[in-house]
Amino acid sequence: MNKEFLSPNLEKTTVEELTVQLLEAHSKLQELQKERESMLANISHDLRAPITAIRSALDLANANENLSPGEFKQTLALIDRRTRTLEDLISDMYYLFCVEDTSRPLNTIPVDACTFLEEYFYDATIDARYNDFDMQLDVSPELACTINIEPQKIVRVLDNLMTNSAKYSGGNNVKQCGSAAPLYIRLSAYMPDDAHLLISVSDNGCGISADALPNIFNRTFTVSDARTPGSASGSGLGLSIAKVIVERHGGDITCKSEVGKGTSFDIVLPAE
Repeated sequence: MNKEFLSPNLEKTTVEELTVQLLEAHSKLQELQKERESMLANISHDLRAPITAIRSALDLANANENLSPGEFKQTLALIDRRTRTLEDLISDMYYLFCVEDTSRPLNTIPVDACTFLEEYFYDATIDARYNDFDMQLDVSPELACTINIEPQKIVRVLDNLMTNSAKYSGGNNVKQCGSAAPLYIRLSAYMPDDAHLLISVSDNGCGISADALPNIFNRTFTVSDARTPGSASGSGLGLSIAKVIVERHGGDITCKSEVGKGTSFDIVLPAE
């Protein structure tokens, strides 16, 4: 091959280096394939559980013509709960696959970070899920920066983090882990440098164990087991969705937590 058609970098690359790069790429593809297989196996299990419950409830109703009104109502309530579980899981699966599809570009627009976060927070405070929490906003009115985002997707990230804080910090979970009351959920933001915005969602709930913490963004991991041992299992797709969305915006999401003291999710996004 004529050297004039080769880039300088390619000329310097040896066969050994190319082999190493190919092996690394192959290894990453294998890891991704294993992760997808594990996720599908977990999701198949999660799909079977509510379907089995629905089928059992229907069989019970069909086999017993003399069900009392109370028993019939309980059966319908069970079917309704399990159907909602199926709907949520299927919805999350579809959303995750869509947001992972890089052939679909994000429809980003420049957004004033302070206004966006304030509007989100005050919309959230009227949500009944947060009635038992001290909702705190720590965003300076002087925060002056613009973030290029697809607003609804970042709202989805914040929703996942805020509802996780509410779900795993209140009720019986407080008794299980001994978290101190009153419980709070805090949304805060500041610029750690001139080019980035850090958004944090924190709480003083149960926290996440040290051995579970490295895995919480894995799509094959059950978040509820990490934060509330013995609770109902779930697919864990919420945090996986949040991670994919943030990374597609050129950002990063991390988590700090201590059992019995609380959890903080930090999102770093490019900012102007």
